[in-house]
Parts: sequence; C-alpha cells; structure tokens
Amino acid sequence: EYMLFRKIAFVAVPLLFSSVAWADVGAPCCPFSDENLKENIKPLDHSLEKILKLKGVSYTWKEDKTGDVGLIAQDVEKVYPELVKTKGEIKQVDYQKLVAPLIEAVREQQNEINALKADVAQCARKAN
Repeated sequence: EYMLFRKIAFVAVPLLFSSVAWADVGAPCCPFSDENLKENIKPLDHSLEKILKLKGVSYTWKEDKTGDVGLIAQDVEKVYPELVKTKGEIKQVDYQKLVAPLIEAVREQQNEINALKADVAQCARKAN
C-alpha cells in the first residue's frame, strides 16, 4: 500500500500544484530559479558526456508488479550526485533537475552537428 500511495502521490501532487490557481514560486511545480537567489553560478561542462553515461531502463515495481520506465538512482548518483536524495535507505532522483544538463547536452550535440555540416560543405566545395 505504501508504494502505491507514493506512486499516486507522485502523479497527483504535481498535477494539483501545476494549476495556475495553486502555482506559487518555489512550490513543487515551480522551484525557485531566480538569479538573485544564487551564487557561484557556473556553466555545466561535459553535459553530453555525462548524459550518455545515464541509462534509461524499463522495470517492474516489486510491490505491485506494474511496469514503469526511468533511471536507477544509484547510477544517476555516480554522474550527478546532487540530483539524488536519500530518505532512509531509499534513493530518489530529482528528475526536474535533469532538464539543465539535457539542454546543455543538446547544445553540445548541435555544435558538433554544425561543425560536421561545415566539414561536409567544405568537402563538397573541394570536390567541385
């Protein structure tokens, strides 16, 4: 029952707090992100390399045998320890915080694509 309650709460709570009427800065749907609240701001480095170390998996919950998809917290902790919280002996991944590294990984990948396009264009010009 505890696992089922946690899964229901995981789905229901964000839905409840995501409505405009309930949304509040810092609430579960809208974590604080204002620059004025932060210090030591640094760009994320090697995001693509780190994201590629993560492995999406499908699995079955032991308690109720339902199928699901996600990440394994212990694996995430090796790459992004700041995204994993431990409550008792259970680890949780803060999936929201994966957005920033994913954005930077896409940016890195786009830079690689642009460089490859330039190389192809240069080779095409040489061939003509």
